[in-house]
Amino acid sequence: MKRQEWILLIVLAITVMASVLVGVGQVYITGMEGVRLKADQTLWLFFETAALFGISFFIIRLAQTKWLRFLLLSFMTMGFLWIHQVFLPVLVSGAYLAAVIRCGSALRRLLDRHRRLPEYHGVTCMADLTLGCGLLITVFCLMSLAGIGSIENTRLAVLVLLSLSFFPAVSGSEARVRARAGYGGFWRERKPMTVGVSLCLAFFFAMVLLQAGRMNICADYDSLHYGLRSEYILNDGGGIYEDLGSVNVVYTYSKGLEILLLPISGLPSYSFFLSAQLWMTVGLLLTAGKIAGLFVNRRHGLLCLALLASVPGIMNMSVTAKTDSATALFQLIMIYFLLLYIRRQKTYWLVLAGNAFFMTMVLKPTALVFSTIMGGTAFLCMVFMKRLRIQWREPFFLGWIPMLSMWALVWLRTWLLTGLPVTSVFYSIWNKLGFVVRYPFRFDDLPSNGGSLFSISGVKHFLKRLYGVLLAPVGEDMAHVWIAWGTPILLIFLVLFLVVLLARTRRFRKTEEKPFCCLVWMFLACGAASLAALYLLWQVDGNYFILLYALFGILAAVAIGKLESRFLARSVVKLLIPAVLFNVTVTGVSNWKGALGLSPLKLVHKGYFDHWQQEKENMALKGNEKIWEILEADPETRVLVFGQQPEMLMFPCNTQSYTDVEGSGGNFYISASPEAMVSFMDHAGTDYVYLGSGFLRPGTEGWRNVTAMIQSGYVTDVFYENGNGLGRFTADPAVEKAEEELADFVTKYWPGEQQ
Repeated sequence: MKRQEWILLIVLAITVMASVLVGVGQVYITGMEGVRLKADQTLWLFFETAALFGISFFIIRLAQTKWLRFLLLSFMTMGFLWIHQVFLPVLVSGAYLAAVIRCGSALRRLLDRHRRLPEYHGVTCMADLTLGCGLLITVFCLMSLAGIGSIENTRLAVLVLLSLSFFPAVSGSEARVRARAGYGGFWRERKPMTVGVSLCLAFFFAMVLLQAGRMNICADYDSLHYGLRSEYILNDGGGIYEDLGSVNVVYTYSKGLEILLLPISGLPSYSFFLSAQLWMTVGLLLTAGKIAGLFVNRRHGLLCLALLASVPGIMNMSVTAKTDSATALFQLIMIYFLLLYIRRQKTYWLVLAGNAFFMTMVLKPTALVFSTIMGGTAFLCMVFMKRLRIQWREPFFLGWIPMLSMWALVWLRTWLLTGLPVTSVFYSIWNKLGFVVRYPFRFDDLPSNGGSLFSISGVKHFLKRLYGVLLAPVGEDMAHVWIAWGTPILLIFLVLFLVVLLARTRRFRKTEEKPFCCLVWMFLACGAASLAALYLLWQVDGNYFILLYALFGILAAVAIGKLESRFLARSVVKLLIPAVLFNVTVTGVSNWKGALGLSPLKLVHKGYFDHWQQEKENMALKGNEKIWEILEADPETRVLVFGQQPEMLMFPCNTQSYTDVEGSGGNFYISASPEAMVSFMDHAGTDYVYLGSGFLRPGTEGWRNVTAMIQSGYVTDVFYENGNGLGRFTADPAVEKAEEELADFVTKYWPGEQQ
């Protein structure tokens, strides 16, 4: 190895050690996370993860055939899932997503008359998943428009579509038989795994199962607020288009993921929904590995898989109802198909990339920015590289019909509710285009960091944030970065890219040059957009950058794979180990919930953890046992909750909190006076008002509104239980009972401290 390469290796080693030591020092030694790291629950988590890694490694390394390897890994996985009470959620959600893929496969076979996509192949699975999601969301939306879109009916619709997908005329049985001709030989094939491949796969299994093992205790604030209550706040029996009286902006987001997962919503465990997210994250990792595999061999694709499995910002999103993992998955699928199109210039790859783009549009509002930037950058690359050649007779274009319909139907819900096609940070744009916000909503412009667009203070603030994102997310406005952090491995990757630019590398094949150039430009565009968000936004969350994390890992794996010196490549991989181990510790102590350890061990159970029973017991402990029973009688009951969220939103009916109304994302004009509150509650069809013990404090706006509504007779027949209250709301005030109700409130409600 040349002297220059030794120097580059030393520079990389110094970067690794310095960045990891800074992270350890500021996060664990001087920071607050050191206590969590030494907690018994965390130590047990690391012990189980290490055991999973060791067992997986020996199975992958020593099992002689793929069938035996698969069987032993399945037994290990099922045993782990069972003792942590997530076996049925993972199984059911996996089976549901398999049904989605099967429905997409039937549609794809109708379009792919010449059978150009191979059966039982990863790339075909991506196409089928995308088409299947678009098809099912479209069907569920159309059912909702017809008034038959209940959750029970969506389950029936899936069974019907799945049954139809097995008809020979639809599924192409002849093609299936041909594809399976060598299927048995594949499983009987004896192919020993190398040590490096075994380590990467074992690490991947361990990190995925770590997240599965803590799924039951990781339902976070945002998930409980608006992600896990689809049966009450999205579809309470009539479909997704009914105005359920919710005013906060989070209830108006593009609900593509929640619509897709309606058939597994409303079950007694939150983990049925969350485990679907875990499958999405697995798909994200596999897709990233496939993208890297376009430019390097399969071993380096697996290295990409392992590197990304260590990034907390990716893995921690797998056990939350937030849509970032699913969005990043389909963005990577879009990128993969775009690169295949540039490489082979077959129009169907471009069409399939368009399908994935449409899918991202209904998952997360900000995908409108990032997906468009990615697609636009790729389009410009195609134009300048002269690789854009479209065959307009391509039958795959017909696949855009359900995808475009899905996009329009999901955005239709937001428009019907709010008057805008999509909400979040785009209000000023829609306002200039002539859209008018409907009552009772109120939206703000892009929430900036509070400073002028270009200023010395703004630059200092940006550099401080950048330091937090790359090295140590501690201190002011870094809490939301920490729970989905990219860790110093991103800085290490940046230095690695410089090493590769200066070291000797193997040339790209002619078919790889233009796709890789496009991938680099997309990475730079995504990085520029991420830096702009880091500079402009008032609050920065780590999950904003999950696509950037994935692109970092892909390019790092490609860079290592292209190093000409095998010694240098192996040395670089070994140098990454300290950063990966540090990432494991960060993953172990961080998540959106802030929970420690894994779900409790239990051998005898139903196959899942009953979260609804737990919520009922928690409400009883807070003195709400009778109130729960009253509200449980009718799931369509609408309640305005004056209580802590999300804890007090867990009643089995349609609840929204006073914080939803007057807080961030709400409309504070509604809470400005009792008259405005009454008008809103009448508009929303509110049935009950819940008064949580200790929430209302004398002297606050909430206290004035509630006492005024009771005194005016709008809130009546209040039932009190342990200082909590549940009163009926009526738009026709019962004035004759008002004084008595107010006297009861003063004596029976337990207020908080004087404001």
